[in-house]
Amino acid sequence: MGKYTKRFEELSSTDRETVGGKCASLGEMVQAQLPVPAGFAVTVDAYEDFRDTQGRRQKLRDIVTGVDPENSASLQLAHDQAVALILEAELPATIQDEITEAYLQLTNEVAARRGEDKSDRIAVAVRSSSVDEDGDAASFAGQQETYLWVTGVDDVIAKVRECWASLYTPQAVAYRSRMPETEGMEASKISVAVQLMADADVAGVTFTVSPRTGDRSVVAINASWGLGQAVVSGEVTPDEFWLSKVGPKITERRIARKDHEYVPNPEGTGIVFQEVDEARREEPCLSDEELFQLCEIGVRVEKHYGFPQDIEWAMERHADGTSHVMLLQARPETHWKKRRADKDKKTPATTTGLLNLVSQAAKGAQG
Repeated sequence: MGKYTKRFEELSSTDRETVGGKCASLGEMVQAQLPVPAGFAVTVDAYEDFRDTQGRRQKLRDIVTGVDPENSASLQLAHDQAVALILEAELPATIQDEITEAYLQLTNEVAARRGEDKSDRIAVAVRSSSVDEDGDAASFAGQQETYLWVTGVDDVIAKVRECWASLYTPQAVAYRSRMPETEGMEASKISVAVQLMADADVAGVTFTVSPRTGDRSVVAINASWGLGQAVVSGEVTPDEFWLSKVGPKITERRIARKDHEYVPNPEGTGIVFQEVDEARREEPCLSDEELFQLCEIGVRVEKHYGFPQDIEWAMERHADGTSHVMLLQARPETHWKKRRADKDKKTPATTTGLLNLVSQAAKGAQG
């Protein structure tokens, strides 16, 4: 890999400034020998060098600093102008060639392992990885776009550009226009993760601390059928499971009626939201054995980082009946901290239930 791409195994938590929070975390988990789908980061340098061509950095700066943050029409115009600058400009050959090489290396390795001959049809996820995505400005610096089941190098490069363009939503432009110029430019540094898709039957989120009480002896798991997009976006009511780390032992379960799921598009690219067949709608989406597996991996992640974690995962079920957990993201758990701060201020909590906590997490750090 070169200046513009880094394999996850080359990265660790110390690389946040060059590959953003998400990619640095994925690299850190790979270093810790945790189960993470293979992939690579398109580095911050790729976007920075793209901005430095044809005077684009100054044009984007002028768009942000010239906007009226109280005027929706002005914000929409700024958004449209910035997106056009990013999506319509020619990508420097050095950047395009390196992304192409990294993508083909990744998919050729997978195709060889699977005995397939069409490596360009192997699906990946393309996810924004902001440098400050776990900071207070995270939800405004960029919208943390995620694109699932992307196939072919042309589509991968197109989605990388769209992740870059997500830095200029009307909300993000309004937020950065009120910041000092230097801070605003720092808040617009972005990397992109390109990661093999986990072909999930079930996906969800694990908290390694109770988001209700702050009890660190508790693991809370939220899961539903299909890909995890429906869970983190709050589009479905997932199953909720609560476990004690001692044992471990299942202490509580709430099985929801799960009417819909995200699955790969049968046409070969992207995902579709479809109805779950009636037989599965009220069935638990995880077995006890799978819950213990998720609990054990969650505790390993927490132990590695040294503090409670909010973990996104996908469960692949193989033909031989075995289940395999793949970790898609881990970040510090912040919801109990926020709820405790609200309590200290004697402010009533505005959300109830694990589902609402997961939905809030997705707004600031989705994917």
